[in-house]
Amino acid sequence: MKLIVGLGNPGKRYANSRHNIGVVVAEVFAVEMGLSWRKSRDLMCYLVKTRRFVLVRPTIYMNESGESVRAMAAYYKIDPDDVLVIHDELDLPFGKIRLSFGGAAAGHRGIESVMRGLATGDFARLRVGIGKPEGDIDAEKYVLTDFGSEERVKLPEVVAKCQEAIMSYLDDGLEATMNRFN
Repeated sequence: MKLIVGLGNPGKRYANSRHNIGVVVAEVFAVEMGLSWRKSRDLMCYLVKTRRFVLVRPTIYMNESGESVRAMAAYYKIDPDDVLVIHDELDLPFGKIRLSFGGAAAGHRGIESVMRGLATGDFARLRVGIGKPEGDIDAEKYVLTDFGSEERVKLPEVVAKCQEAIMSYLDDGLEATMNRFN
């Protein structure tokens, strides 16, 4: 069984922010698969469970989301190497995606939290490019801004590419998916 986690922040204030691209991808994936979310207060998330995977949207802030990931992995007895975390990536241009396994958090506090929660960095990541801020805009503020109008037009295409990558990950495994999408 796999655990697929879409990182983001709860609430309407952050719903369309760059930082919530992981949640957007998870929500669209659930819709495309014809799945319905249910809320779990004990596990601090919304989740969808199938025979092949558990899809999760933590209901706590991204910087604390490792607690939810830890609880889900423990509850369903899923090893960290069977976890895929979907998150925003400043170091990739908007719309680019990259799959990776392990490595550092590179300053991403949501990933740092997941690493603490799982007590390892050895899990898969679907990094979705949001681009870097232009000028003197602080990165922490930039990730909380909404996508621009041109980006919003292209966003469905980016999310569709992420859906393909998730299905490939489930059907063909991480290495084959990395070879196909990276």
